[in-house]
Amino acid sequence: MTSTTNPRHFSISSHFIYPLMTFLLIAGLFEYFQFDLSIAKFIFNIQGGVDYWPLRAHWLTENVLHEGGRNFIILLGVLLLCIIGTSFRRSTWCQYRRSMICLFISVLSSILLVKFFKDLTHVSCPWDVMLFGGSVPYVPIFNALPEGAQLGQCFPGGHSSGGYAWVALYYLFLQQKPQYRKLGLSFGLCLGGLFSLTQQLRGAHFFSHGIWSLAIAWFVASLVYYLLFVRPRLEAHQTREQPQRV
Repeated sequence: MTSTTNPRHFSISSHFIYPLMTFLLIAGLFEYFQFDLSIAKFIFNIQGGVDYWPLRAHWLTENVLHEGGRNFIILLGVLLLCIIGTSFRRSTWCQYRRSMICLFISVLSSILLVKFFKDLTHVSCPWDVMLFGGSVPYVPIFNALPEGAQLGQCFPGGHSSGGYAWVALYYLFLQQKPQYRKLGLSFGLCLGGLFSLTQQLRGAHFFSHGIWSLAIAWFVASLVYYLLFVRPRLEAHQTREQPQRV
């Protein structure tokens, strides 16, 4: 199904089905071949880790990229809210208001959804796993937690979700400046990728945790855009066609 949105083309196949198939394939491969463990071992060994992650508390990874990165995401959110507020006072900005509200809803929803899932999942952080100096066994994402073990609450990636949430910029530009939509997508991918790598270097997350955060961010953004822009135009188009059929 394809619809035109002002007059941007939104394809269910391109924006939902194909990304979902790609994600399921990658997630399945990571789970089946245990790539998470292999990548974590490589990162741990290259740091010279023995019973702890040397970069866990490093000033660059912890203070700049983790704490500073979190503050940067908060700053972007506040800036976006200020722009939305200003759009009610500046008539020249009102044409962008709905797209910016869509962006804000997408970013906030994806971050909160990741936080919700993270509080419920059993997966532990690498630095808590015995192989890397921790005290709990490694349990894959879809394996049952050993009896008596506590929830790891380390999946999906929370920090990376703050960056990946901004893939929603793709839809802001799709609606307003389609020629820049890939630039918006790239910003979210690069920011989320940087945050994901940071947490892997610190031993805070496995590689696939970021992949899941990216998937959540993309599908949330796609759904919000569909509900706010695509479906209303489809309904309006169907309404216009009805009198002609009578």
